[in-house]
Amino acid sequence: MKKSYLLAMIVGITTFSFAQTKSTGVVTLGTMSIKIDMDQTNSLVTYTMTGPSTKWFSVGLNTTSMTTNTDCITFGTVLLDQSLPGGHVAPVTDAANNLTLLTNTVSGTVRTIVATRPFSTGDAKDFTFTSNLTNLNVIWAVGSSTNVANQHQTFGSKALTFTTILGIETIAFEDKIAIYPNPSDGIFTISKNSATTISKIKIFDANARLIKEINTSPNSKENSINLSGFSKGIYFVEIANDESKAVKKIVVK
Repeated sequence: MKKSYLLAMIVGITTFSFAQTKSTGVVTLGTMSIKIDMDQTNSLVTYTMTGPSTKWFSVGLNTTSMTTNTDCITFGTVLLDQSLPGGHVAPVTDAANNLTLLTNTVSGTVRTIVATRPFSTGDAKDFTFTSNLTNLNVIWAVGSSTNVANQHQTFGSKALTFTTILGIETIAFEDKIAIYPNPSDGIFTISKNSATTISKIKIFDANARLIKEINTSPNSKENSINLSGFSKGIYFVEIANDESKAVKKIVVK
């Protein structure tokens, strides 16, 4: 019974009510990466960005070059809602910050941030997401330090493609949780924001067999997973509290 339940959650066909979501999946941009998820039920965008912990990194939306008023998401020492003034000039911080930082974690030399914003913020300098969006061009840059005033060290552009996925309506809970590093050699950390509780963690193998349960303190900011004694491959982490549940995929390499 448990096996059937987990597999149903993985393929997105549980008896819960569903919310349609579009995602780019994780896209590598030089030494950084980005994943953009669009929750069409809540009209909420979630950015998951990784980059060097010792350098600033930034992504500009809906462009292939440094176009005037390009909407930018930048992290140096803090999360910045920015836009390009035009020409080969560094982005400037918008008067209104429409980004909400959910998590900011560092593992080794890699920083991972998760932030959200509405599809439409009402700010002319912010890109407006729509439910029928399928492709999005972005530009990216990584600096030489965490000082965003310093010029970029590497940069480029990339075309992102959104695909439609099904997710249970607890996606807001899922987006408040991060697992890193992923892939890893078997040691993972589950991180959450201060407003989120985790009461149960269960690990399943690719055949939906329960292989491990972890006792947690609901208010603990981080929880560790040690699968170093298990075979390499794909596993699924079921994370739950009294109100919500989410399943995340991890890879032991």
